[in-house]
Amino acid sequence: MEEEFSRKRFYRIGEVSRITGVRPHVLRYWEDRGKVLRPNRKLSRQRLYRVPDIQLILEIKRLVEEEKLTLPAVRRQLDQGSWPPRPRPLTPERIPTEIIQLLQGIREELLALREILD
Repeated sequence: MEEEFSRKRFYRIGEVSRITGVRPHVLRYWEDRGKVLRPNRKLSRQRLYRVPDIQLILEIKRLVEEEKLTLPAVRRQLDQGSWPPRPRPLTPERIPTEIIQLLQGIREELLALREILD
């Protein structure tokens, strides 16, 4: 989905609503009452959302719908440092064995090609 909204620099509330599946009045509520969104505004007071704002909206939507959190709980969760999400380091335990075997096979083929070329 990120590819769908990474083409433009700014998005209006209607576009963001279509991308995220969150109705415009809900986005305004999250901004005004929930204090979890802070989109940029034009001089005409029109809301302009960037890609990180859209990613935040998707995270808020997940927390509200899947985790059943209230807006104050979402705000606390985001303030505790869960946003932006930090990538977990890749450890051998997290890599499926099929991928490890595939990478080992590719490495062996590359070493064989290197020997042929030398």
